[in-house]
Amino acid sequence: MLIAVTEAGIYTHAHQADLKIRYRCPVCLKPVTLKQGRYKIAHFSHQRVIDCHKSSYKTESPAHLQGKHHLYDMAREHQVSMEYFLSEIEQIPDILVDRTLAVELQLSVIPVDAILRRSAGYRQLNMAVIWITDDEALSRTGGALKLTAFQRSLVTTERMQLFSYHKSEDQFYCYQLCDVTPTLAVTYERYKVTGFESFTRERAVVRQSYRITRALQNSFIRRCLQMKDIREPTLSALYQLGINHRTLPLSIGIVVPLQFYIRTHPITWQSVLLLMLKKKTYSVERFAEQLDYYGVHTHFTEHELAADLVAQYLAAYKNLCVH
Repeated sequence: MLIAVTEAGIYTHAHQADLKIRYRCPVCLKPVTLKQGRYKIAHFSHQRVIDCHKSSYKTESPAHLQGKHHLYDMAREHQVSMEYFLSEIEQIPDILVDRTLAVELQLSVIPVDAILRRSAGYRQLNMAVIWITDDEALSRTGGALKLTAFQRSLVTTERMQLFSYHKSEDQFYCYQLCDVTPTLAVTYERYKVTGFESFTRERAVVRQSYRITRALQNSFIRRCLQMKDIREPTLSALYQLGINHRTLPLSIGIVVPLQFYIRTHPITWQSVLLLMLKKKTYSVERFAEQLDYYGVHTHFTEHELAADLVAQYLAAYKNLCVH
């Protein structure tokens, strides 16, 4: 940790601390040890961490300490606190800005449920949250990102931005996410974060829909066939629709922007949707139950997301396939 409190109750940053003074953790008030050195970032360490709320958070690496220092310096023009304990939700953001924005530098992988739970805690206090991932762990190929479920959960969906920290460069980046591609990767524009305001800046993006190429359609169908399960939803829906899986119609295989939130493959959910429409069993609620969702914070409910997904699909079909 970078902040501790003296016996007199004065909050002190590690690089300003004195080895002759005793310090305590600002959360559990147990003694902490100041660690300084020529090649190490000054920080405090618990003598016994087991009883502290901080013990439920990550062990801080030198890169994490360095990045947190950098964030704190960038936000100095604001009312900024480091490692401020929010007692109402028992959470400790790396940086708290103007009591309205929590910034979390998450360089190690943790469960998606933990990300969503902590994000929900901040929302409970009417705070926004920005998560920052490890830039060097991102898979970038041909101008698109292949995001893991963990990385996807860190996206600031209000602006469709993913923030990262390049440890060796000591540089923050903003990935403005654009389109979901036929391979289900996400195109992006990458910007250096040059000031704290870059973390909250809106960037105009026009998003498009795409048709999945015949080769990618065939590849997905082969994977479905390899399952050798008559209950496999794609092949089952296509069979009931009377559609040959080798020659999918133009109405199946369209990637729309909201696919970002949906784990279910477009060919699967579009086949299921068309079958529901054919049987006249479609409702937003029933369709929403057929979808598998990524763990991503969004202001949409699952029903709203399903309804908007269908609306985007119908508009994309009209635009791409109806001439």
